[in-house]
Amino acid sequence: MADSLLTLENFHVAYPGQLDWAVQAVSLKLAPGEKLGLVGESGCGKSTLGRAALRLLPATARLDGQVHFEGQPVLEFSPQRLRQFRGEAIALVFQDPMTRLDPLMTIGDHCIETLQAHRPGLSKAEAKERSLHVLSKVNIPANRFNQYPHEFSGGMRQRVAIALAMLLEPKLIVADEPTTSLDVTVSAQILAELTRLCEENNTALILISHDLALVAEQCDRVAVMYQGALVEEGPAQSVLFDPQHPYTQSLVESALHLQRSNARVASVEPPQPLLRLPDLTTH
Repeated sequence: MADSLLTLENFHVAYPGQLDWAVQAVSLKLAPGEKLGLVGESGCGKSTLGRAALRLLPATARLDGQVHFEGQPVLEFSPQRLRQFRGEAIALVFQDPMTRLDPLMTIGDHCIETLQAHRPGLSKAEAKERSLHVLSKVNIPANRFNQYPHEFSGGMRQRVAIALAMLLEPKLIVADEPTTSLDVTVSAQILAELTRLCEENNTALILISHDLALVAEQCDRVAVMYQGALVEEGPAQSVLFDPQHPYTQSLVESALHLQRSNARVASVEPPQPLLRLPDLTTH
């Protein structure tokens, strides 16, 4: 456990009022700086697992098993320790950035408030300097610091959400379907920026997605979930080129089918930029 950043052992999750487990018996380890893709169909438990590990589900949800972050038991954290844990040690990038952004606050106010909430000794000038530096890393220019979320495109808002996640230099970012609402080209750019920032800061990443092609490009390891259980896990190339579980095999086959369909469309229409799986037919 000492060499792991995040460790889940026989972890179960049930929503309030439900007897059946939404997530069952998941055991998983994440090393510092590692990029893990968590994939599976809608409703399989990916987001539930990510949020439960951060204790973001309602207080009446049932959690069983062990969750350790740097050897510390997350399920035993006090409310004060949890507040410090979220944001400083671990950050979440949501699917829709507008769930994170207050329409009545400027982008600069979002950044400064986040910094001063966790680092009260920081002056407003120091917080602004730090904010401008991180925003520049995601290609948000300084002249947009005092603009409001509605003045930004979807892709720019997601860049702001990534900057807010990176402000406190967390050791882990959980990105929950962060590019679902964006077009293919912008999705690729946003994910490339996110993984680049993680590599520069040695920040671990859990990328929750149903997009196998995206995960293949960006992650070191892949964990596959099906009906609330973890059915396969391993290096990305192993899982994609030599899937063992029937469900993983069906995911890869579906991705290949989509890739072939895109190829047929491209042969009769002007080429479009696509995020594709590696050529699985050569392996």
